[in-house]
Amino acid sequence: MQTVLSILQPICLVIFVYATMVGVGLTTTLGQIAASFKHPRPIILALVFNMVAAPLIASIVANLMADSLGEAAQTVIIAAVLINLFAGAPVGIKNVQIAGGDNVLGIALLGVLSLAVVIVTPFTASLFLPGDVTVPVVNILLTLVVLVIIPLGIGLLIRAKKPAWIKKMAHPLGEVSTIFMVAVMVLFLLPNIPSILKSGWYVFFIFFIIFVLNFVVSYFCTYGPVIEKKTVSMISMCKNFGVALSVAGTAFASYGLTPLLMTYAIILLVGGLPIALVLKHFGGVSHAGQAAPSKE
Repeated sequence: MQTVLSILQPICLVIFVYATMVGVGLTTTLGQIAASFKHPRPIILALVFNMVAAPLIASIVANLMADSLGEAAQTVIIAAVLINLFAGAPVGIKNVQIAGGDNVLGIALLGVLSLAVVIVTPFTASLFLPGDVTVPVVNILLTLVVLVIIPLGIGLLIRAKKPAWIKKMAHPLGEVSTIFMVAVMVLFLLPNIPSILKSGWYVFFIFFIIFVLNFVVSYFCTYGPVIEKKTVSMISMCKNFGVALSVAGTAFASYGLTPLLMTYAIILLVGGLPIALVLKHFGGVSHAGQAAPSKE
């Protein structure tokens, strides 16, 4: 059973990401993506939050709350900080869609944060983590190309060359994206329940508090329309735990971080959906990157 789940996980994840990103590409243009950089405020705020505030929040909360765990405290702190160093997960785009955020801004943020992780994290990691942390640059860039640029490019190409296909494809792709999002959650949750039990419910609670604080800070400290708040917070909530696992396996192999990182990953996957569904009812919904009227 475990073998079947391990095979299905990456397959469902790729289908989910491709359906989501191709669907986004159908509703936008390269011109709109480029235009989002003319309004850099949310991009700058997202960079500051993800590169500095998120690992700082994780470090402060974990140090304060994990002290009672004794020898396990340092491992919990490293796991919490490590995963919060790596922003730019493609699944964040789906949360942006569900919350009624700006798809175009979300794409811009995804690309900028992925590149920022490559450039900035080697320096910030040494401030928050012990020892030398080698950032897997190739893995991050490969993820960006395979799971963002290629499917987005397919959607953009279809929009440019076959505009009549847009109406035929948009709804089915949305359905496929939603179905496989649920499948990814289930397939990821089932085999990793032992990770939560092994980590302990108090550790789960620590990670959950960090997750909630990340959302609160990224949402309420984003100055601007509600649609920008939604987009920045939804993208910022989704961390690239695949890269975190890669770093953990090299720089912190002796710490046994995998169960802790899996626990945090489950919180990221499952916790973002209800927040996105609540945000959907505030501030209107974006269409093809056009900002909706704010209620604030």
